Amino acid sequence: MASLRIEPDNLEIVVSENTPLVKALWQAGISVEAPCGGFGICGKCKVRFLSGCIPQPTAEERKHLTDFDLREGWRLTCQHRVEGDATIFVPNESKPSIAQILTTAVERETDLQPAVKRFTVFVPPASTRDERSDVQRLLDAVQRQHGLSLSSSSLHLSVLRSLPAALRQSQQITLTVHSVEPGQFSVLSVEPENEKVRPVLGIAFDIGTTTLVGYLIDLETGKELACAVRLNPQIQFGDDVVSRLHYALQQPNGLRQLQQAVVRGMNEIIAECCQVANVSPTDVYELVCVGNTAMLHLLLGVNPEPIALAPYVPVFNEPVTVEAWKLGLRVHPNGLLTTLPCVAGYIGADTVAVVLSHLHEPEGEPIVALDIGTNGEIVVRRQGQYWCASAAAGPAFEGGRIYQGMRAERGAISQVSVERVNGKVWLKAQTLGGILPKGICGSGLIDAVAALIELGVIDETGRMNNDLPEWKERFLSINGQKAFQLVAPHLSERSEGIVLSQRDVREMQLAKGSIRAVAEVLLQVAGLQWDEVSRVIISGAFGFFVNLRSAQRIGLLPPLPLERFLPVGNAAGAGAKLALRSIVERKRATELARKMTHVPMTGNPAYEEALMEFIAFPTI
Repeated sequence: MASLRIEPDNLEIVVSENTPLVKALWQAGISVEAPCGGFGICGKCKVRFLSGCIPQPTAEERKHLTDFDLREGWRLTCQHRVEGDATIFVPNESKPSIAQILTTAVERETDLQPAVKRFTVFVPPASTRDERSDVQRLLDAVQRQHGLSLSSSSLHLSVLRSLPAALRQSQQITLTVHSVEPGQFSVLSVEPENEKVRPVLGIAFDIGTTTLVGYLIDLETGKELACAVRLNPQIQFGDDVVSRLHYALQQPNGLRQLQQAVVRGMNEIIAECCQVANVSPTDVYELVCVGNTAMLHLLLGVNPEPIALAPYVPVFNEPVTVEAWKLGLRVHPNGLLTTLPCVAGYIGADTVAVVLSHLHEPEGEPIVALDIGTNGEIVVRRQGQYWCASAAAGPAFEGGRIYQGMRAERGAISQVSVERVNGKVWLKAQTLGGILPKGICGSGLIDAVAALIELGVIDETGRMNNDLPEWKERFLSINGQKAFQLVAPHLSERSEGIVLSQRDVREMQLAKGSIRAVAEVLLQVAGLQWDEVSRVIISGAFGFFVNLRSAQRIGLLPPLPLERFLPVGNAAGAGAKLALRSIVERKRATELARKMTHVPMTGNPAYEEALMEFIAFPTI
């Protein structure tokens, strides 16, 4: 056994020697960024060994840390196991921090028809003349007074156990029932009417690769009572789907760890929402969840190996309903969790939810929907048909795999512009929170690349040009890579200033090229030209926080008039709320998923040709 002291949190834990250092810190409640999934590629999980057993540096660490850093005890968490007693300093920049998470959305209204409903039933007392069982008297009363045909099998064991006391306290019984299909009911609770009337609540969850968002809804009024957000705790196992799938398949108990992590985050959201609304988590009877296909497999603890390997066929695409307690979710003991349907291995319920929110009328005008985040999904609708595909964009648009990339948090450069005054030209960078910059997030990255293209510092191939006399002093070498200094050291919190490397530009090119290429292929399949598209719906934080002109300048978005682009916010979350409020919308989601034709991009010559074209930046 070994004792680890963790600073500046002033924690001390005892773990077995040879325990992975990431796992040891996690057991202490300390999460460390591991965007690359623990392969030592990103160099962002830095900690400092202050004393004790200090491990020898690895070859990967020497690529990311200077000799001085290594002598001072800095190491990458993912590269080591606990070798003995030690004191470790974990800096704030190595810990996942709350991002600028988008919760609002352009929503459409729907009639309130939830799956969970409450009825008041008068149940006659037992007597020598009426020897029907308590259950039979209840079922008969429900049939007579509400026209519902329930069977004894629809009653949970806990309902059977609570029924005798409830009937002997009051002949007026409050019954809470779950029903999606006509004639199929599940009785979730039975209470005497004279007890305090509790609300009937549900939570709609958007389970993103990076973020979790939960919306607490009153199912009797349809009113949204609270909303809470978290970074997805699975981030500690990798910041993209592929990294997490690899972890689930390669690590002992990896799937269980990932499942427990997301449930932990969901339980925190449930508790926070209920605290804000001054209600109890036991008042929550139903959860409706959307997310990409892999996230839903991990949530349910279903082996995701079929998604990770060709032909990338998931275990399930259909809606799944399970008892929430079996997943570890702390809601009503008989509460249920339902997922919306998926379409394919990389087209999930979150994309279906976007379609449910904004493309639900099949015969509507031609529309393209883009959902750009850690993953990119594109849907094209034309004449009652839907075509969809995913883009292997990677996490660049959220600051991942970028040398000084970070999420949209305080200190992140979110905007970069070219300023011209009195014949002088300079770059202006703005940060979230107005403090000195610590790094750059996705919106700032897009702006920065667009600005450097405008200045000629980056050419259409993506190559950095360090021969321009007016910008020559801004160039430096970072880890053997050519880099451009966006912000000087004395105006930032970094000794090297805020820089954009040649590798960062290449990461951006691959991400934007992949998304644009997928969109082009889908338009070809649908027989559309961009000028025939009436609207381009942009879902997620991308449309709200990114400068659309910059996105067009780098070739991520097509050269359409800006008024054709419609940012709609968290449309996946809006779709989850629709499905929670209405079983009609839930059925519509399933119908829409069946209409959606997945167009594979792997091995698709049209995609490969388009990717080669759109990796380059447009020439204007």
